[in-house]
Amino acid sequence: MSSKRYDESFKKKIVQLHLEGRAITELGKEYKVSPTAIYSWIKLYADESAISFKELSAIQKENKRLKQEVEILKQAMTIMTSK
Repeated sequence: MSSKRYDESFKKKIVQLHLEGRAITELGKEYKVSPTAIYSWIKLYADESAISFKELSAIQKENKRLKQEVEILKQAMTIMTSK
């Protein structure tokens, strides 16, 4: 069984899609690439990304928290204006 060779731009595209939130298993099925290969590409290109995976995770958590806070404030504003 021969292993497939993927060019660098393809690998970076897959890594970028993962950074944008796509699941590794989903990408693997869609592009017919093993999840193991995708994990290795992520490791390989992690240093090239503008922010680290740890930073991205922290930003995503903060974004989620802020969205929840906005919703709470919207509800409070609705309650305050209805009185």
